[in-house]
Amino acid sequence: MQVLDFFINQIFKTPAYFMGIIVLVGCLLRKMDAKSTLVSVIKTIVGMMILSVGSGQLKVASEAIIKIFTESVGIRGVGTDMWTATAEALTVLEKDSLANIGLIMISAWLVNLLLAKFTPIKTIFLTGHVAYVDTVALTFLIYATTGLSGMALTATAVIVCAVYWWFFPYLLRKFLNPLLGDTPLTLGHNLCISGIITTQLARLFGKKEDSAENIDLPGWLSVFSDSVISYSIIMGLIYLAIAVFAGPTIVGKYSGATNYVLYGMNLGLTMAVGIFVLLSGVRMFLNELLPAFKGFSDKLVPGAVAAVDSPIFWSYAPKAALLGFITTVAGQFTGVGLLIALGSPIIAIPSVIPLFFGGSTLGVFANSWGGWKGVIGATFIMGIVTICGSAGLAYVSNVQIAIWGHSDWSTLWFGVFGVLKMFFQFFAA
Repeated sequence: MQVLDFFINQIFKTPAYFMGIIVLVGCLLRKMDAKSTLVSVIKTIVGMMILSVGSGQLKVASEAIIKIFTESVGIRGVGTDMWTATAEALTVLEKDSLANIGLIMISAWLVNLLLAKFTPIKTIFLTGHVAYVDTVALTFLIYATTGLSGMALTATAVIVCAVYWWFFPYLLRKFLNPLLGDTPLTLGHNLCISGIITTQLARLFGKKEDSAENIDLPGWLSVFSDSVISYSIIMGLIYLAIAVFAGPTIVGKYSGATNYVLYGMNLGLTMAVGIFVLLSGVRMFLNELLPAFKGFSDKLVPGAVAAVDSPIFWSYAPKAALLGFITTVAGQFTGVGLLIALGSPIIAIPSVIPLFFGGSTLGVFANSWGGWKGVIGATFIMGIVTICGSAGLAYVSNVQIAIWGHSDWSTLWFGVFGVLKMFFQFFAA
């Protein structure tokens, strides 16, 4: 059990090491020499660590500005941060030893491999930290809406997780052809069903020929063609405006001795730094993963398709990713306004991960179907849907602190667990 615990809590929850193992196995299956294998594994791990550093920069900067904004407008409610929600769910599950999360996660991933090996659908889920969150979330939601526990809960959670990781990235992959072509990749995250919805919404607003990446800005505006400059200016101005709106008293709680105006601008520029670092890690990581994964495809699971983390896709359309993030912010805060206006018993509060990572990824997907107009229209609508659906899922599952905020939770899983709860309540009455 100690060995299993080590792999679950030290390896599988650490994206860099998990992907390093995947690349190592791929290299061995391809019978690469020791030197090439070592280089590939180290570059994969370092690339993933660079990606994590960039992600950390984004998280720190965005969390601070969201707290400043929500405090300045007096909003309180349930957060939409995945890790906070996971911690709350674990507290409930561990209280009465309702399920063994490690056993469920490993079993579900092995079932995913078997399904990929022996069925025509060849998706292999490779986003280890997301798999861990999914395991906790789905196990908790099954318990909260059906009352199952023990082996019944464990078996149900294994099946649900395995099918989600195997089948839904496969469904999305068909809608990523305009973006990826024949590249054996798909998304391994909680944005699969919502990604399909986003691509089809984007078609209603624009044409893929009008890509955000092809926008030719005239005169001095051409500086925005550089992603570093565009992120620096746009995020710097947005964060600066929020800091000025909140004022020195509220911002001072977070800025310490730094002037509140300068603090807001610093947070915006930190976002630009994070993006630059993150995309550098993505490029290094992909350069090693794709050749190594051919080992899986050739030897272990012929025709295998890797389901990978969301930032991997930003490098395909960085301008669309930025635009998707901005309009997702507008959509989610519009959703907060709707919840307040409608007198919702639960107000979902936007947080950085679904805002930035969800909005940017859906922006890239929308751009491949509806161009820049599709990005604006689709991600704005999905922002509203995400925040309102998150409030609904929080109500259904009766959480008190946080709910998982990515848009699959607020669409697919809100519907599934809403119906399940009504079904079980009807027969329990």
